[in-house]
Amino acid sequence: MAEVRISARDLGQVLLDNFCERCFWLTKKFPLGQNHPFASPMPGIVSQADTYIKRVVNTHLQKTGSLPSWLTNALNGSFSGLNFQSVRHVNPAKWQIRLFDAPCVLAGEADAIWEFPDGRWFIADYKMASLTQTQERLLPLYRAQLNAYAFLAQKLQRKTVVGLALIYFEPEHNAQTIADPALLLRTKEQLMLGFKCTVVPVDLQSPEWVEDLCRQVFSILSSATPPTGKQGCQGCQVLSDWLKSIGKHLP
Repeated sequence: MAEVRISARDLGQVLLDNFCERCFWLTKKFPLGQNHPFASPMPGIVSQADTYIKRVVNTHLQKTGSLPSWLTNALNGSFSGLNFQSVRHVNPAKWQIRLFDAPCVLAGEADAIWEFPDGRWFIADYKMASLTQTQERLLPLYRAQLNAYAFLAQKLQRKTVVGLALIYFEPEHNAQTIADPALLLRTKEQLMLGFKCTVVPVDLQSPEWVEDLCRQVFSILSSATPPTGKQGCQGCQVLSDWLKSIGKHLP
């Protein structure tokens, strides 16, 4: 049996309301590369902004010994039992671990890891987006992603993870008026864009919870043939219509 690699980013797909095993199997078995003519790559500016945020936060922490005040305040407001005034930056690693004595590998790399003086870890994931209803519907996906990072940290680094969070950076592009003082300040020397920081705590789950999700995903992706689709799945219907139009069918 070929090795099945499960990304922490994909693990929570099975928790989404519109999850379809057939569509999931197809997209993972036949992924579209970045240079594929039908691929929809992430806009470059999003990736650049994500890298920039990591660099700003990490540099501030390494140079000053503390997180930026706007981030510390947001975190302290959401995690009353933790003190973010004195944390250490930990370089995230590309973790992977084999599971179940089977050709199943869970892999992932966190956006941010901070270590408290007592050695415990806090793991965060950055989102360059507004916290809209669409994002809220994706929270099960992100919950699995962050808990997968915690699972990997515990298994591979023997670290106790005491907190998980999504940190949203929402562009503040809706100025009230053209005379808004903040807007004028940002354009004084050069064009600048501010961001609103929102912290969304994520509940820590047990290692068994993560392993159970991995078993579900492994069961789907280890199949030699596509599973049955979800009733009413739009993706399945679009694929079926296209195959009929070219005189083909999928088992």
